[in-house]
Amino acid sequence: MTHDTIEDKLGALADCGFRLKEQFNVEDLAATWGREALDEPGFDLALVCLGMSEEEPPWRPHCQNLWHFDTECIEGDGSYIQIAERMAEMSQGALQLTDLEDHVDIDEGQAWLRFRCGGSSIHIDCVVQDDWVDPNVFETFVELLAKHDPHKLFIYYDLGGQDCIVGCTTRDGFAKLEQVIPGVQPLT
Repeated sequence: MTHDTIEDKLGALADCGFRLKEQFNVEDLAATWGREALDEPGFDLALVCLGMSEEEPPWRPHCQNLWHFDTECIEGDGSYIQIAERMAEMSQGALQLTDLEDHVDIDEGQAWLRFRCGGSSIHIDCVVQDDWVDPNVFETFVELLAKHDPHKLFIYYDLGGQDCIVGCTTRDGFAKLEQVIPGVQPLT
């Protein structure tokens, strides 16, 4: 099947478990990117569109379980909490996080994230490298999701720059997604 239009691409991604929230539509995406760009071959822009948040307050994500993630996002305290909250949101109820705290001091080279999930206390020491995220923080969420809902998994798609796509879907959804976008892989 060809995916010539953004509607075709969004339909294929919806079959894999990634849907545009009902308050958003193709016209919203076209206002940002232009219709011609949305209909160009490939899925990268469709993934970015689904994974981004609206460009003005209240900054709602376009899709509950897909995230266009900029890896250069650690600005100080609260940065890792935002990541944890978005990972929990994408899990669609599988990860219930409470008591979130973090600390980021780039100058001192210190960063950590702490929270509770399913009655367990979790503490993650994060490597500081300027304002780049420590990619190892995602391992904990992958492990927690495997424990709390083994039918789901986090996915990763490399966009070839400092940004990527992170998402969460069922294992069946992932199998379908691999057929549509061969470069997608489980987040590890």
